[in-house]
Amino acid sequence: MTINPSQNDHIALGDYGEEIAIEALTNAGYRILEHNWPAPTGEVDIIAYQRQQLVALEVKTRSGMGFGDPLGSVSATQLRRIQCGLLHYKQAVYPRYAHTSMRIDVVGILIDSNGEIAADLLQDVG
Repeated sequence: MTINPSQNDHIALGDYGEEIAIEALTNAGYRILEHNWPAPTGEVDIIAYQRQQLVALEVKTRSGMGFGDPLGSVSATQLRRIQCGLLHYKQAVYPRYAHTSMRIDVVGILIDSNGEIAADLLQDVG
């Protein structure tokens, strides 16, 4: 099987963005519980606990605006998938988080051609 180098670059960029997000979220008071949680509906990038809420975080990383704003690239279908993944996590660790409210946050990371990083956080999007 031949692997397209651009696919590897895309995966590496996404992994790098998740590392940046984890560091920033930890510094902002999020307690990271899981990274790349394998739910039946698809992987959840980050699951964290913050302000007495269980939080699923979708991280979108872009190396320029050619594919649009990273925050605007999360679809309603993706939000439903992430929500189902968070529910799966909540059931898997029951009863610890059984009565804990949940939310979905989105982290958008933009890395320009000079390597400068800009990160934005949208809380409670779904």
